[in-house]
Amino acid sequence: MSMRRIGSRQYNQVQIQTANRGKLIVMLYQGAIRNLNLAVSHIDQGDMEGKGNALIRAQDIVLELLFALDQQMLDDGNELALNLQRLYLYAYRRLIAANLQVDRKIVEEINTLLTRLLAAWESVVSGEAGADQQADQPAGVTLTG
Repeated sequence: MSMRRIGSRQYNQVQIQTANRGKLIVMLYQGAIRNLNLAVSHIDQGDMEGKGNALIRAQDIVLELLFALDQQMLDDGNELALNLQRLYLYAYRRLIAANLQVDRKIVEEINTLLTRLLAAWESVVSGEAGADQQADQPAGVTLTG
């Protein structure tokens, strides 16, 4: 492994460790979208192993987003948290189907969904950047660790 790659990996680890919770959610969305784009590229190239790996990484990230939801808010019936839970479960199921069926259209559908959610999260995070500690935890989400 090159020194540049090691340095990049270390930088990414530091970036993740120091990011606030809202930024971490944004980074998860960005990672999922990056993997969905890779999956489409692999499908177009006929690389089924690459497609499978990229979709599994995207599925794992969607599960992380699901696990980041605030359980108390879900238990209390918070509409935003429940809607996000439904969307994440839907996206996860669709990505499994896309992987099994090698279906580019499903990958693109979920990419569009996550891209829209990313835009909303980026708006939340940038709007909270000047706020006190509330910027650390957007509504309906906690990060477990």
